Amino acid sequence: MENLIKNKNSKSHFLGFSTLLTLLGMVFFLQIARSQTSYKLVTTSYIKVSGTSNLHDWDMKAESFTCEGNFIVKGGVLKDISSLSFALPVTNLKSKESLLDKRAYKSLKSQEFSKIVFKLTNAKVNSAQKTIAISGNLSIAGVTNLINLQSTYSVNADESITCKSSKTFKMSDYKIKAPSFMLGALRTGDPVTIEILLKLKN
Repeated sequence: MENLIKNKNSKSHFLGFSTLLTLLGMVFFLQIARSQTSYKLVTTSYIKVSGTSNLHDWDMKAESFTCEGNFIVKGGVLKDISSLSFALPVTNLKSKESLLDKRAYKSLKSQEFSKIVFKLTNAKVNSAQKTIAISGNLSIAGVTNLINLQSTYSVNADESITCKSSKTFKMSDYKIKAPSFMLGALRTGDPVTIEILLKLKN
């Protein structure tokens, strides 16, 4: 009988301890959720892709795309980023030459893969230097690669956040054939640079 009572008491203590741990865990995650703020894209943001050819340099720029993320800002200082993603419709990239645009859309397989997508996997904020070491998956033309890039940032007076970064990679990394023109007389180079300026506000 005594053993039965002891077993019941032990079970009650265990259940009580488990409940306490669960409640503490819920409080912890609620505090994290409250400290995070959702930010979305505002005007003046852009994504620019630039490269070279055997005749002249070229670039394509987009100012219309979606982007959102969760940032932790305390006292005007960026502490952490828990999520960040953007989706850029390929045909929103525009150059000064319509022929370049058409060839680029074809190379990027825009009819099959209509968007260039980035999703953050890890971010390390250096508040003293105002930099962010970013890792994430970049998907272009149906191919996804993990990329690492360094971003600078500023927390503005209106509490918006401006981030600027760039990354150079090869089109062939995404199985993209570099566009050519005039029966191959004009050939674009394999390396391209993507420049990203994001202004986000809660």
